[in-house]
Amino acid sequence: MYDLIIIGGGPAGLTAGIYSQRARLKTLLLEKEMLGGQIAVSDIIENYPGFPAISGAGLMEKFEGHARGLGLDIKLAEVLTVHDKGKEKLVKTSEGDFVTKAVIVATGAKPRRLGVPGEKEFTGKGVSYCATCDGPFFKGQSVLVVGGGDTAVKEAVYLSRIASRVYLSHRRDQLRAEKIIQEKALSAPNIEILWSAVLKEIK
Repeated sequence: MYDLIIIGGGPAGLTAGIYSQRARLKTLLLEKEMLGGQIAVSDIIENYPGFPAISGAGLMEKFEGHARGLGLDIKLAEVLTVHDKGKEKLVKTSEGDFVTKAVIVATGAKPRRLGVPGEKEFTGKGVSYCATCDGPFFKGQSVLVVGGGDTAVKEAVYLSRIASRVYLSHRRDQLRAEKIIQEKALSAPNIEILWSAVLKEIK
């Protein structure tokens, strides 16, 4: 019987684990892939207080070391179902069943990948899924944003203030983003929209 089970081993899950251990709760953290989440694949992080520059993997190693140092029990297992039994929760996983009084879900998010050759190989090495996180790395350079919805067009507008040139590649002949965001993109002198274009490969 655990006091708490945390589902997810990214920054939020590991932070929850650190706080639960400080509160002396018997805690189990479950992660199905690798500890650290999305940030672990970032080549370099320059906006985390106390670390002027550190790799994503390096920062997550410090999170993990902190959590394990306090005695956090971590298991690599995929959570299949969670059953609420009133005062107890039954967490079924690929590595067996666990009973707990409470559950924290900290599963994070995953970017929608394009699935093109080169994408996986260059993730964290030029291919990014967060303009606000990684945009400063591309200061004064040409960048390509793929998509035509709110997120893609907002990211393009944000990058237009950092990069010398922003190409916005969209597979259709019109954008789906809110009109006000479209207006900002269309009026930016260094944003060029590549209409009816599909990204095929990254080299």
